[in-house]
Amino acid sequence: MDVDVVVLGSGLTESIAAAALSKAGFKVAHIDVNPYYGGDNASLTAEELVAWADERASDASSSSYVSAQRSKFTSISRSALPLPQSRQYSISLSPAVIPSVGPLIDALIASGVSRYGGFKLLEKVAIYIGPGSVKPVPGSKEDVFKSKDLSLLDKRRLMRFLMFAAGDFEGMKELEGKEDSPFTDFLRDVFSLGEETAAAIAYALAFCVSAQDPTLPSLQRIRKYLRSTGRYGPSSFLVGHYGGLGEIAQGFCRTAAVGGAAYILSHNISSVEPDQDGRKYRISLEGLDESLSCDLIISSPGYPSPESPSPAATDIATSSNHAIARAITVIDSPLSFSTPGASSDSAIDIPAAEEAGVQEEQTPSKQELDTALLVFPPSSLPGGSSQAAADVLVTGEGSMSAPKGKWILYLSLPLLEQTSESAEALLRPYLDATLGLVVPDPASSVPVQPLFSVFYIEHPESLAAAPSTGDASALSVLRPPPSSILISEQADSAAVNAEALFWKAVGALKAVGRRPKRRMDDGEDMGEEEVEVEGFWPPLDTLDDPLDDW
Repeated sequence: MDVDVVVLGSGLTESIAAAALSKAGFKVAHIDVNPYYGGDNASLTAEELVAWADERASDASSSSYVSAQRSKFTSISRSALPLPQSRQYSISLSPAVIPSVGPLIDALIASGVSRYGGFKLLEKVAIYIGPGSVKPVPGSKEDVFKSKDLSLLDKRRLMRFLMFAAGDFEGMKELEGKEDSPFTDFLRDVFSLGEETAAAIAYALAFCVSAQDPTLPSLQRIRKYLRSTGRYGPSSFLVGHYGGLGEIAQGFCRTAAVGGAAYILSHNISSVEPDQDGRKYRISLEGLDESLSCDLIISSPGYPSPESPSPAATDIATSSNHAIARAITVIDSPLSFSTPGASSDSAIDIPAAEEAGVQEEQTPSKQELDTALLVFPPSSLPGGSSQAAADVLVTGEGSMSAPKGKWILYLSLPLLEQTSESAEALLRPYLDATLGLVVPDPASSVPVQPLFSVFYIEHPESLAAAPSTGDASALSVLRPPPSSILISEQADSAAVNAEALFWKAVGALKAVGRRPKRRMDDGEDMGEEEVEVEGFWPPLDTLDDPLDDW
């Protein structure tokens, strides 16, 4: 089979790029050695998750892909007992929340993939402040005005900052010379915000990893947060149905297939060989007699490279991402972010003199959460990290990821330094603190225990550097850059990387004389004609407005 481009791996970045290339009119073959779509972003049943963990924890001989996976995923441990109703779970290997305004939402709408999936608003973002106690984070002007924990002066300071962060702050005098300074210092020095207020903003609005995160990118994340509020509801974020990014990746694969892309799963790659002039590659798959011939390869990390790779495949630079400790835990009791004696309005806990005599409600409403994000700032938890912020994403039945009465907790902790501790040891304090927020069962005195848990450390991928030559034809092998590890940025960074990959692929294919073709129907005869690529996504072929599905 002769195609223009072969895509190896079906992660979100690769799947978006494959769909865009297919819809543009290029011939695409998309291969994944796994029996499922999504690669490292996949959504798995509980049974598939057990198989995934066991294969990567095993020492048995395996393919080059699995060997690479064992280097990427280490310190794997899991519960011995299997989960009942295993097939009713959709568990994400890449937990993420999706900003309501951003590149991924734009791609979903422009491509029509929004029709293939569903989404749920993230109900709440909260910050951990002590044992059994959290506070929701204000994400809008209205939230600030409603807060009972802020004095009038504090509200004015916070409002001034939010108005600054929501605008075009690049080049403004408040930011001049402070773009690379620690963000928490910027909040205190420029806007006179207190320690607790600055921490809530830095870790639960800007999703900073540490106190040393620079100011400019932190402000840019907050601006997206603020501008996302209200597009689809009161929350800034969406949670994808059926496991999130894996289901979205599969939606883009479906769109690529509709455009004519060929899909091959569950076949290891036996060889990738260049032809004599180095401009075409032949890919052989185990168990298939016919090989694939292509002008361009888009290759995910861990997949075989040509024996004589182009500069793009050999010049390796290290990713700037950190390793991250992860846990996936299933529980059968809901969480509540309402705590006795604490206001549920704000994460900004600055006493106000004029409100000192106000009695707080002592019996909280048991608001059971279906989707929520809990942030642990550095040093907020005994036994936890003093350097990095951890987060816990909660998804339940409403996100179509778990059966009724079950919730999935995704714990993530960036590892800013090398450590010999296991993933379970690193994350156990955060898991125990999260379980302390479970709504107690009045009929039982037994503490809540997880039904199932998997712990592991995910290491950053290597990044293939761009070739030094300016000749576009040298780009015969492209490697997607790794996406952000931030839970609020991963989805959008995958979309941004996919668009950059798309345009590099278009340039490389044009350089070797490959032009996209689309099927034409003039009412009497059907054929193909060459077309020009004018944008990342061509106009949709249907009169239906994809916005109607949102």
